[in-house]
Amino acid sequence: MQVKWLQEALPDGAKVASVDKFQGQEAAVVVISLCTSPGESGPRGIGFVLDLNRINVAISRAQRLAIVVADPRLATTSCSTIDQMERFNLFSRLKENTRSVPGS
Repeated sequence: MQVKWLQEALPDGAKVASVDKFQGQEAAVVVISLCTSPGESGPRGIGFVLDLNRINVAISRAQRLAIVVADPRLATTSCSTIDQMERFNLFSRLKENTRSVPGS
């Protein structure tokens, strides 16, 4: 559903697919959508949304600019395991190295 929404929202010619489909490809600008229900209430859980390898692949596709879009409530999800803490540490570092959009 997220891919379909992005295809409709972005200009014609924008490539939209899952991270897996872009492995090995690059683009000047990459938009990474982590939009989902916050925390464990998401359909695939926090382990999928903040998968370290998937985020690394997504960010490394960008040649000049990587834009990460995420629900800000994701940052307030409680951690219950070391693995989740590692994932949120990565998310926090992404958040620290970005500029927020007004109203977010």
